[in-house]
Amino acid sequence: MRILVEQTTRMGDVLQTSPLIHAIKEQHPDAHITLLVRRMGKIIAQRHPDVDDILIYDEDSLFLDLRSEDSDRLLQAYEAAEAYINTIRDGNFDVAYNVTHSMASAQVLKMAGIPKVVGAHLSDDWQFVLRSSWATYFFTSVFSRDYNDLNLCDISRNFIPNATHTRQLYFDVLDEDRAAIDTLYSEHSIKDDDTVVCFQLGASEENKRWSERRFAELGKLLHTEMNARIFLLGVEEEASLGDTFESHAPGLGIPLYGKTSIPQVAALLERSTLLVTNDTGTMHIAASVDCPITLVSVGHVHYRETGPYGPLHCAIEARRTSLGRSDFVPGAMEERELITADQVYRAAQLVLQSRKTQTIPRLPDNEELKGVDLYMTRFAPDGCLQFYPLLQRTMTEHDFVRIAYRAMWIEHLTGTSNKKAETESLQAMLQHYTAPDPETAQSWAVTLSGQFEQLATIAQRGMKTTEKLLESLMKPKGMAQAKQYVGELMTLDEDSRIAGELHPPCKPLILIARFERDNLEGADPQVLAKTTHEIYGSCNTRARLMTQKLTRIAMLIAYNQA
Repeated sequence: MRILVEQTTRMGDVLQTSPLIHAIKEQHPDAHITLLVRRMGKIIAQRHPDVDDILIYDEDSLFLDLRSEDSDRLLQAYEAAEAYINTIRDGNFDVAYNVTHSMASAQVLKMAGIPKVVGAHLSDDWQFVLRSSWATYFFTSVFSRDYNDLNLCDISRNFIPNATHTRQLYFDVLDEDRAAIDTLYSEHSIKDDDTVVCFQLGASEENKRWSERRFAELGKLLHTEMNARIFLLGVEEEASLGDTFESHAPGLGIPLYGKTSIPQVAALLERSTLLVTNDTGTMHIAASVDCPITLVSVGHVHYRETGPYGPLHCAIEARRTSLGRSDFVPGAMEERELITADQVYRAAQLVLQSRKTQTIPRLPDNEELKGVDLYMTRFAPDGCLQFYPLLQRTMTEHDFVRIAYRAMWIEHLTGTSNKKAETESLQAMLQHYTAPDPETAQSWAVTLSGQFEQLATIAQRGMKTTEKLLESLMKPKGMAQAKQYVGELMTLDEDSRIAGELHPPCKPLILIARFERDNLEGADPQVLAKTTHEIYGSCNTRARLMTQKLTRIAMLIAYNQA
């Protein structure tokens, strides 16, 4: 079997795809796996042990040529696109996994004529579609992030059915990489037992960066309290960030901007005591070599979606009441200064302490950490990464719903029910909150279940209406009646939209059902009606599953306090 995996976004995204590649290889050990990446992802692909071949897609130059007003460059773009398509077609791939989620990535696979595509693709009539329930979940979860409790690595890993519980990122570090770090340590008189902390001050966008001044304050603390030696990581273009750091902490950091290759960075992180970082590709490199990580989560990043994949890493974030959509930046630029160096230092201490004890601490919600939330990673019994809150604060109704959503999605999307693993996962999370009294939890469950039952009722009406629609479509003169049922379905869609506005916890289910409706393929009315019936059926199933999970959590809270 010949398999193509397409991941043409950033370097960190390629690393986050590595569990999927490993899961594919485990299920198909004799398969030949090719990874299609942009040039920046090439070295990541080269160091994945399960990748057999690499294709490079220079999307940037192609699109610059397309946007130019130069006829020669326009022709060059079309010739380049044709060459990419022919190269993929010549690969004779049996299946492609597209985890890029873009129109351009879907077009390339469509024109290459690969028989089966999982993820983003184009339908027979050239409409953008998603061919994977997990891909559809991810695509819509970014619009209701408050209730998403699953990491991107676990989502993409499950693009392959019955995926194994792969619990790491993959990047092979070679002896030549380690030798370069031996030389680096020698140049700076660093011993193997010294405390070495790496800082990544950069990020893809300015609002995703904790301020350089705060990093400098943290560096002083680490040097004073731990006698830490500090390396500043980044590409050459980020050297100005190091200059700002130097202005606040002269002589403290060792700048490595543009001086190390990605494999050498991996080797350095492999030997380092800690990485303190923004949400970056460097963070994922550190996770792949199990370097302890403290993520300072600012801007529109969401640590649960894209945080470090592996056990006993810490994320710190300014406390928020809502995350909003993925393009919503709560706090925007002022978040860069909100989290203090003392608070990140405390997070760093907790990471190092947890690595020694292999336990996750539970702390009182104290004045020292006022205004922030801290989370630590571990793989839950359900097999997926979980960020556990370290500050023992009172559970809110929002927390209650999010925990239920995680259990519901894992059961629904995997198609399996493991009550033992689910109960253990729920209990592990409940331990990290001060639970509400059983009466409050039961009241939440009853009220919320009523809201989901309303949605289930709308979905059931949709199922019945599509059944009538199918019957009318099979009649020789049933088109007029069919139009009437289509109108009723449009009214139901509006009813569900209003339900989502009135009951925000239901909105993720309404959004995904609406997207599935918009994602319908083909032009055959009967096929479209059958698929619509399945969508309403899935919405009904999900809503009723939510009532079960909410009730189950309330029962566990009551049991724990009995």
